[in-house]
Amino acid sequence: MNRLMVFALLVFSTSLTAEPLYWSVTKGSLNYTIMGSVHIGDKSMYPLPDKVFEKLKTSQALIVETDISQSSGIKYPPTKLLSKDVLSKQQRDELLGIANLLELNGNELLATPPWAAALAIQLKQIEYLGYSSADGVDARLAYKAASWKVPVVGLESLQFQIDLLTGQKQAGKEMLVSAIEEFDHSEGSTHCLIDSWKAGDINKLDEFAGLTEMSPEFEAAFLTDRNLDWAEKLSNPDWLPDDKGNYFVVVGTLHLIGDRSVLKLMKEKGFKVSQLSTSTKAQCEFKY
Repeated sequence: MNRLMVFALLVFSTSLTAEPLYWSVTKGSLNYTIMGSVHIGDKSMYPLPDKVFEKLKTSQALIVETDISQSSGIKYPPTKLLSKDVLSKQQRDELLGIANLLELNGNELLATPPWAAALAIQLKQIEYLGYSSADGVDARLAYKAASWKVPVVGLESLQFQIDLLTGQKQAGKEMLVSAIEEFDHSEGSTHCLIDSWKAGDINKLDEFAGLTEMSPEFEAAFLTDRNLDWAEKLSNPDWLPDDKGNYFVVVGTLHLIGDRSVLKLMKEKGFKVSQLSTSTKAQCEFKY
């Protein structure tokens, strides 16, 4: 998977003592357990540590990026740009080759908006590499929450995320070009990203974030601005069932590392942040 698309999956041989990253974030009577997610996965990532489920089961709600069950009334903007309108001839030819490998209809991809073509390639490539969104950490935790009757609430609406995708410059050309250009170099890096997530290797995940090339506009829209919004909402929880008590939060791991992460922002707002998980070094390398 290309770096920009993998980044969005996180916008992720390990010691048996290693755990995915999760933290305690507390201020007064408000207590969050915040876990870094990968939005895709496979069976090797499970089961999650017992302590994670203990925290979830006793929470007043599971807070996710968006509650995808709330999908009624979703609207998409009219299509103004197609993939074939924004790609060079060489890029169009490469897209057709990728589509053939992934058993997608290349001509249909060229006749869809760039953001939609990029997502179609992403989802099929996930499947090709042996991962699925059904095995993503968010999906697994939401299923458990439902079975325990723990409410699920979203930091963002699904409409917000649709608007974010569809509102990109040139209808998502950057995502699509990245998907095409990085396609041949993605398999090893994707597996290393998953291994780094399983090990809770902050340094390796931070290394990946530094290697990911994106425009300042893309980084602001998909990462920085959302971190600021989430930190503000979590710091002022009048939108939650109660403004005190215990909550479990799961968001993409790359939102939780770096200088402007959600955790750093909440620490600046007076929260005490402590890592609860045990980290080890992932035995892999990112190769680009």
